[in-house]
Parts: sequence; C-alpha cells; structure tokens
Amino acid sequence: MTDAIAPYISATGRSKELWNHDAGGALGGIQLVLKDCLGDDDYTDTLLVVALSGGPDSLALAAGLLRAATRRVPAGNLVALTVDHEWRAESASEAAAAAKCARDLGYAQAKVLRAQIPETGAGPEGSAREMRWRLMTRAALSIARERKLKSIHFFTGHTLDDQAETVLLRLGRGASLLALSAMWPVDMLDSTSGLPRREEPLENSVKNDEDVLMWISRPLLGVRREATHEACRQAGLIPAHDPTNELESEAKTAAGEALPRVAIRQRVLPELRRALGQDPAPALARLAEQAYSDEMYLQVEAAQVLDKVFMDEATWDVGQPLRLDFSGIGKARIVPRPILRRVMYRAGRWAGMRAGDVTMEHLESVTDLVHDWHGQGPLDLPGVKVSRENGQIVFRKTGN
Repeated sequence: MTDAIAPYISATGRSKELWNHDAGGALGGIQLVLKDCLGDDDYTDTLLVVALSGGPDSLALAAGLLRAATRRVPAGNLVALTVDHEWRAESASEAAAAAKCARDLGYAQAKVLRAQIPETGAGPEGSAREMRWRLMTRAALSIARERKLKSIHFFTGHTLDDQAETVLLRLGRGASLLALSAMWPVDMLDSTSGLPRREEPLENSVKNDEDVLMWISRPLLGVRREATHEACRQAGLIPAHDPTNELESEAKTAAGEALPRVAIRQRVLPELRRALGQDPAPALARLAEQAYSDEMYLQVEAAQVLDKVFMDEATWDVGQPLRLDFSGIGKARIVPRPILRRVMYRAGRWAGMRAGDVTMEHLESVTDLVHDWHGQGPLDLPGVKVSRENGQIVFRKTGN
C-alpha cells in the first residue's frame, strides 16, 4: 500500500473496529462539530456534498461527516466532489485517488470534475475558486434533480487557520466590517455560479432556476488545522500533499510572486507570531466571528429600512430605475450611517452596481445624498448612476 497515490485509506483505517464506535480525540471532536451542524433537520430531500480536495482538512471533514450522518441522512444522499484544476502533472491521478478514497469511506457517489482555469481579474486563486464552484454547482444540481431532491447542502473543510488567513487577505483588499467577517459559517449559494448570494447581483438571482435550493456550511471554522491532521492519522487516512501551498511552488501571480494566501500562510503569520510572542490565528478568527455577528445585525436593520423606502417594489423589474423614498420613515437623517450605507449598497447591487469595483468613498457619497444633502449632482458609480430627484434617491443602470 506504500506505493498507493494519496489520498487513500491505510490498513489501520480499514479496520472495522475503528468504525464500530464513536471516535474520541481529534476525529471525535470533528464528529461532534458536524453532528451539531446537522442538528435535528430532516435530510430526506437534501443532497449533502463534501468538497473534497484530498488534503487533510477536507479528508477529515469527509470522515467526520460520514460518521455524524449515520442514521440521520439517507446513504444515497451523501456525495463527494473533487475538482482537478490541472495545475500539476500529477493532479489527475490525485483527484482520481480522492474520489476512490471517498467511495472507500462509504460515499454513495464521488466524482472528479475537470477545470481549465480562464484568465480573469480575480487572479489565479480567485479564478480557480469561481470555476471550482461553477463546476460543483452544475454537478450537484444534476445529481439532485436526478434523485428529485429539493435542496443541496455543501460542506467545506475550511479551518480556523484558513479563517485567520482570509481576514488578513480581506484587510489588504478592503477594510470594512464585511471584509473582516471573512468566511461566513453558512451562506446561501447562487445556483448558477455557485458563489454566495451576497456576491451576486439581483439580476443573476432572478434569472436562476430555483427548483433546488443551495447552501454551504463551513463547520470547521473553529477547528485548528493541526486537529484535521491528527484526525486523519487517527482514522488511518493518508492525505494528499499539495505543493502549490508552498512558497517554492510553480503556481505564481502574474507578477511572479507567491500566491497571496500562500505568502500569508508561510511568511506573514509566522512573522506575526514571532513579533507578538503568541499565535495570532485565534484572535483573528474571533475578530471574524464578531464582525460577522455585527454585520448580520446591521444587514437585518438595513433590510427593514429598505423594505420601507423601496418604491414600486411590487412592479419593479431588473433594469428599471430603482427609487428610494425616505419620507415614510420620518427624519431619514436619524437612520444611523452604517445602516444607511448598507441600504444604499443593497439597492445599488439590485440596480446593477458592480460589487468588486465599489469603494467606501462611493458608498459615503451616496449616503451623503440623504445625510448631508446640499444640492449635489448625480454620482457615477461602477454600473449605476445615482441622483437625488424630488427627495427620492434614484439608481439607474449604466454601461460604465
């Protein structure tokens, strides 16, 4: 078995005794986290999908979920999907090994999806993420519809350490509360792109076929990476090693530098640890958790305000001017600025504003049309023009 291509199950992992009782240790901890994630919901009509790379995090997730789902989820509703990005010569054989490992563990289906990464403005990592989720969404929808299931629940193996890295990545790209919240524990997914709904314009959601609802859970955000490695050892699982996670990897940015996440993992966090005299990852992950909680509160408040000020909501359609009338909520300037910014952001996204190009300065300028009105002219934002007309805030889609 020593010549087998990782990931695979070792002789220890194939022992029936290992699987005849609840695990203790790291694997048991992950199993408990996943039992809590599954809760008491009925999964008869739900497809559970593990995003399986073959590394220790996703492998520990796959093993733990299989244990947690026993007697809770119909066996045929558990599947694993592996995406081969074709970045390395050996990636095809490793992806095939990951699918075989999932089937050996007991997954009803395990498929390999091939991805050729197009050049986009998102960089290598972002482009790979977009393609990966588009492929997995398509494959999961096909399986769910074939089985006449009503929903799909994806699971990823992102850990506390991944969350800490994501906080630093997001800080470098935009220091907002939303950026600090990093990866959310649960997200509703767009059924075409596979990306979180909050990242998609309303136009995409309206066009989507919503016969099958999609969710994603990241249940291991409170689990350390070392625990997933230990869980694999405990379960007799031999994970694959991805050299693209190393600084010396051939996978580089267009400028020839290490991929951003790799640089943060291998350079920035170790330097922070040395400078602070302690591991910064738990504090960064707590910051993300607190930011997520605060962001959720502000989003709910913003949704309630938007519901009151959105004119012609019943008849409005994508592409039409979107009007907000604040006269119905008393003194609009009393609405706290953080909530009003989110109202403007959500309205702008519905009207066609491009999220990736919007800055805090843009949102502040739109908010000033209510909070600091002194006759400003129309504002040109990425994808929309915003103006104040007869006391109303009007968003019009543009080609800019």
